[in-house]
Amino acid sequence: MKTINFIFGIHDHQPVGNFDFVIEDAYQQSYLPFVEIVEEFTSLHISFHFSGCLLEWLEKQHPDFIDRIAHLVKRGNVEIISGGFYEPILVMIPDKDKIGQIKMMNSYIKKKFSYNPKGLWLTERVWEPHLARTIAESGIKYVTVDDYHFLSTGKQEADLTGYFVTEEQGKKLSIFPINQKLRYAIPFKDPQETIDYLRQFATVDGDNVIIMADDGEKFGLWPGTHETVFTNNWLRKFFKALEENSDWIKTRTFSEFYDNHPPEGRIYLPTASYFEMSEWSLPWEAGEKFADLVQEFEDQDRLEEVKPFIKGGIWRNFLFKYDESNWMQKKVLYLSKRFHGIKKSGLSNIQRRNLKEARNHLWRGMCNCAYWHGIFGGLYLPHLRHAIYRELIRCEEILNDIENISERIPFGKDFHFEIIDFDADGENEV
Repeated sequence: MKTINFIFGIHDHQPVGNFDFVIEDAYQQSYLPFVEIVEEFTSLHISFHFSGCLLEWLEKQHPDFIDRIAHLVKRGNVEIISGGFYEPILVMIPDKDKIGQIKMMNSYIKKKFSYNPKGLWLTERVWEPHLARTIAESGIKYVTVDDYHFLSTGKQEADLTGYFVTEEQGKKLSIFPINQKLRYAIPFKDPQETIDYLRQFATVDGDNVIIMADDGEKFGLWPGTHETVFTNNWLRKFFKALEENSDWIKTRTFSEFYDNHPPEGRIYLPTASYFEMSEWSLPWEAGEKFADLVQEFEDQDRLEEVKPFIKGGIWRNFLFKYDESNWMQKKVLYLSKRFHGIKKSGLSNIQRRNLKEARNHLWRGMCNCAYWHGIFGGLYLPHLRHAIYRELIRCEEILNDIENISERIPFGKDFHFEIIDFDADGENEV
């Protein structure tokens, strides 16, 4: 019999500074009912990623939810995926903070779920080749990105039935491709369409894998999806369909497949995110032209053919598209340099505790959502930007206090200045 491996991954996240009632609504409409249904299906294997921002909120508001996830992990059919703890876009933060946040998440997962994570959820799937080194140095074995990244190298859809391995300066990292067709189909099309699609890739040796990993909020929180997914039982029907076809559809976690199958080969992916980011990150007029071009090819029924060769903007474009984004990110770089430049050996125990608090404020200030936008508000939402500045200002206050006590700033506790090119525009600021 021909069989196929299927990986189903869910990413749940709420940004630093989001309103409490908004997160509570997401919990009631999406996170909780999803897990309640997962609990019913003991034979299905699923991969979960929760951002640290959301986990901290859950610990305070719904600690029983953490316990339920831990029980699913102990049951053996759920894995927890790591990531930057406060969900940063990894390319926008210094390497020390990349590694620090990932290791913080690894430790949290080990403590709360008794699980050693092997995989990393790459925030917004923003990939640049240099990331392979720092992610690997964080103890991570694999990441997930969109199939668009792979197709942009010349790979064909039929090639993307396994994971690949890349390296940077000899540090190896495995990469799984997320299937865009399934990302668009689930949970919007009939479950049978996914079953039929998977059948195309089933083989006698059973070595192929197809992956759907996406935002958990599309299961209940996105407009109209709660009725579809839960009231009309889409999710339960989908899981039942997987169970009924379990003789040839083998649900796996990423780690289960990784541990039992070799890579398909070597790959070097270009700088990319998911295809939609190519438009969002462009300046307005260029974005309009890009959207028109995409629509033109779609009208010709050629979009899938040419999409791998259509290049729009990259995530970093937001840093010149919006000064507000750039100012926050450059403050992150400035404070990170100050934080990592403080020598702990000369600090008192109180100062060491304060320094750790400063680090946590700094890392919370790296949460990605206020630095860019998609179809949702992002940096256009002032309460998210205010939250980032609140964290960064508190970090700066603590660093000022520590540095003044240590006599590192000669102008006193309440005043100091520097002349630097703060916003990286080639001109100094005071």
